[in-house]
Amino acid sequence: MGTSDLLHALQEIEKRAERGSDEHVIKTYVDEGALVTALVTRDNGIIYGRRGTGKTHALKFLAETRRVAGDFVVYIDVEQDLGSTGSIYADSSLPLSERATRLLVDVIGMIHTRLLEDAFEEGSDSQIELLDQMLDHFSEVVVEGSVETEQTATVERTTSSSASAGINLGKAPSVSLSASGKQDDRVAGVARTKFSGQAHYRVHFGAAGTILRRVVEQHPAKRFWLLFDEWSGLPVELQPYLGEMLRRVFFNLPKVTVRIAAIPHRTEWRVMRPGGGYTGLEIGSEIFPALDLDEFVVFPARSRQEQTARATGFFKNLLFRHLNQALVDVEREPMAEADEVVRLLFTQLTALQELVRAAEGVPRDALNIVARAALRSGGSKISTEHVRASAAQVYQVTKQALLNATPDARRLLDVIIKEVISKKKARAFLLSVDDSQHPLIRHLVDDRILHLIKRGYSSNAEPGARFDVLQIDYGCYVQLLTTQSAPKSMFGEDSIDDDNSMVALFAEDVEVPEDDYRAIRRAVLSLSEVLSPDDRTPETGGEAS
Repeated sequence: MGTSDLLHALQEIEKRAERGSDEHVIKTYVDEGALVTALVTRDNGIIYGRRGTGKTHALKFLAETRRVAGDFVVYIDVEQDLGSTGSIYADSSLPLSERATRLLVDVIGMIHTRLLEDAFEEGSDSQIELLDQMLDHFSEVVVEGSVETEQTATVERTTSSSASAGINLGKAPSVSLSASGKQDDRVAGVARTKFSGQAHYRVHFGAAGTILRRVVEQHPAKRFWLLFDEWSGLPVELQPYLGEMLRRVFFNLPKVTVRIAAIPHRTEWRVMRPGGGYTGLEIGSEIFPALDLDEFVVFPARSRQEQTARATGFFKNLLFRHLNQALVDVEREPMAEADEVVRLLFTQLTALQELVRAAEGVPRDALNIVARAALRSGGSKISTEHVRASAAQVYQVTKQALLNATPDARRLLDVIIKEVISKKKARAFLLSVDDSQHPLIRHLVDDRILHLIKRGYSSNAEPGARFDVLQIDYGCYVQLLTTQSAPKSMFGEDSIDDDNSMVALFAEDVEVPEDDYRAIRRAVLSLSEVLSPDDRTPETGGEAS
């Protein structure tokens, strides 16, 4: 086993868990004790995380290990397994009730198919009979809408009259007078339907839901796991209706556990009904945040030393498991222990630690960066300089490219670079808790261009105020090192650990500074000062306070 073997194996690593086999998922999963404990709890729960933090890997690991344990598992990838009907869920020209009904029928249909396959495999005639009965009631699964109507009536009245007079001068003269009058009353009732506000929708299941509950209760497995991946791939207006179905059909069954993997800020768990009540799920009482991978992968600890050790250990094991699986796939001898990763692949431990920092807590980004660093190394071990150059390249071809489709977010990033990075010479900045919820900030965080590294920070300069600490992506930061915007330290030019040597990209003495919350001085960004009045389009004339 040599360095060249590992450099080649890095190019064979599968970076998306959904593309790996069941065996691959289990063998490459980093089995952190606290993580697995949170995954297997019986409460219905949500796994939160940005793209690339390992939601799919965690759900697939849970699915395979639970199957091995004898539980029954239904795994549904919302983006891959649903929506094959011409993107009907996202077709806004169709009524919401039609789209939501189709979604619920598709989900129940997938669960029905999986149960039927299992019943045939086990030869369970009673289950097959129940499932066959369920087919007759699929049409009863429907989302119905109601609207307010108003009846109005109009009265129409018509009146006509006529009069005539004449003299007859014939042999017997005569005079004639005549008059006539006519009045018609006609009442016409006209009914009008008037929409008042939005239509209100309710979910109906009928006998289909009742039979499904009976099938699950009678199933021989001790636990029934229903796993939804890529939940945020559903249009947000449909999510509460699927949640309502899960709540009403499964949540009252003790043997059922529901897990949902979702991206924060791209979910809508419930909608309120007029007059009280709601459709969907209530967080904290019916379903619980089981795990936040955004927090887990930054390894909160009592000290920086402990945090560094935990993060380095996690990513070392991540590389060890993925590299060994890649080596086995090409029929090469795997490594015996994780420490061989450091000895054979990197020039020194600090190069691995720089990779951990460059990944910003995102396993997929770590695998992308190290694979590109292997190509840059030219057959030699990977150095810190290779990591930095590769991080900048990954940022350019992936994250920066995402901004082309969202010009508002791109302009806000330009403002942050100008007002915080360039003027304040800082990599990180403070943002009020309210400003952190702004859609453009959420967008930049979701795309891993900004990273939330600390919540609820208290600044001595503004007692009582609470801020979130955000920092610019490592790859973007490295790109700025050769420009006039080059940051001198993590939190500003007056920081206690300034580094004024950032004058050449990838030079040996260039350091991307460590986080140091004590060094925060004046890098506070106020969105009200940098966003236009419509609160959408950033302006370039704002100041970081």
